[in-house]
Amino acid sequence: GVGIDGDAVKMFHDHNVSIKSAKDLSSLANQKLGGVSKQWSLSSLVETLTSKQPKKIRLGNWESNILSKEQLQYAATDAFASWYLYEVLHSFPDLSEHQNKD
Repeated sequence: GVGIDGDAVKMFHDHNVSIKSAKDLSSLANQKLGGVSKQWSLSSLVETLTSKQPKKIRLGNWESNILSKEQLQYAATDAFASWYLYEVLHSFPDLSEHQNKD
């Protein structure tokens, strides 16, 4: 995902779940898309790569022991979008290497 390292730390602290393999999509996007490096958001990646603007959903208390149906759907969509974007970005050639040679 985007900012996945922070999510992994939170999962470990809150639920004692250790994430062994995580790839930050913002870094991968910079590597694959080239241009000036920037801090991508999940929203901006989805919009850029799929030409669709995802709905801006601001949901309640993520610290709650019980999440709402909407929060669960949002989390599942976030996870799926992250996986999908990884697959799309991973298929691109590395443009950052070519720009560094110029």
